[in-house]
Amino acid sequence: MAVVDRSLTRLLNQRRLFLSPEPERTAATNAMYVCVDDGFPGGVPIGHVTPSDAGTWSAYARVRPGRIFAEDLVSAELSSLEDAVRAVLEHARYEDVMADLESVL
Repeated sequence: MAVVDRSLTRLLNQRRLFLSPEPERTAATNAMYVCVDDGFPGGVPIGHVTPSDAGTWSAYARVRPGRIFAEDLVSAELSSLEDAVRAVLEHARYEDVMADLESVL
């Protein structure tokens, strides 16, 4: 797992989110997924970030609630993993996932 700064780790924990690397068997892009901790392995992805060959990062987020696996590019050419994850957090819409999770807990 990639090392991220403490403030970002705290923010993820407060929002019941975690980072999950792309599974090795499919790791074509070295993506890092931002997921809701729903109590199951892997969680529910709400976005992901990918590095480029140029050393920058792109951020994709779930911006259309109700479309679980639809993610849109929300920012590109970011300088770090942390900046890319923060871009996902700024744009991701996952209230429906949290509401569903709260209803079963």
